[in-house]
Amino acid sequence: MADSVTGVAVDGSSIDGIVLVDKPEGPTSHDVVARARRIYGTRKVGHAGTLDPMATGMLVLGLGKATRLLGYLTAHEKEYVATIRLGVSTETDDAQGDVTATTSTQGIADDKILEVVRDFRGHIMQKPSAVSAIKVQGKRAYARVRDGEEVDIPAREVMIHDLEIISIEHLADVIDMKVRVVCSAGTYIRALARDIGAQLGVGGHLTSLRRTRSGQFTKMVGLEALEKSPTLVSLPDAVRMAFPCVVITDDEAVRARHGMRIPAPVDAHSGVNGVFTADGQVISLADNSDSELVPVVVFAT
Repeated sequence: MADSVTGVAVDGSSIDGIVLVDKPEGPTSHDVVARARRIYGTRKVGHAGTLDPMATGMLVLGLGKATRLLGYLTAHEKEYVATIRLGVSTETDDAQGDVTATTSTQGIADDKILEVVRDFRGHIMQKPSAVSAIKVQGKRAYARVRDGEEVDIPAREVMIHDLEIISIEHLADVIDMKVRVVCSAGTYIRALARDIGAQLGVGGHLTSLRRTRSGQFTKMVGLEALEKSPTLVSLPDAVRMAFPCVVITDDEAVRARHGMRIPAPVDAHSGVNGVFTADGQVISLADNSDSELVPVVVFAT
């Protein structure tokens, strides 16, 4: 199904669906959730995939029953457009942190940059910034740093599906490199900027970041527009857009509504599938395991 948004009336009744917000620079993801709660008149709002305050672009919000989709949507791949400044390192690996080191980029040719960037495609080990939202023993890493603690987050494997250099601009003593990144969930683009700069021997940090896609979702609506005309993607449409889907019989639907396993249709994909009735009602998300659909989230009871 095409990526689209459809209007809904906000009348205080139950609202189940997702909102594809074009997050502006400045507010946190939590701030956007708080604003959505006011716009839609519901407390049941969450988000899939945090964006730092300086980042803009796609922030997927779930409302009502659709909040139960968020854990699965967070796992989908993401696409970003970012600007990396080579020659300057910062405490947070982005433009919001204090500068910790500067090194002239004079003499670094484009060919050298292209050679280094090749090493950051595919499966790589990445060490997230200590100033991140990752929890360390139940407490956010950035909160521990703020409290003066030493934080060491172990490196972990991420997948860089595509890393395209859009432009390279040589300035006085720094280089600004604009890139497009398609990556697995859990990838830190500012850590990518830091590590590319480190491998070039001059350091680096992120100066701008925009998420252009999350999974299959590409079309976004600004917060100001949502204030004037609240829109969302209905729960059935959201499931169709984000997951392969199957249609089951009425008898199977009775069992699926009770969280029971049912035989997987021949057209079921491996992994998580959206499960629908013949008349288009979404019943659940189910994992196709050993030719059975095992419910992981049940919407219709």
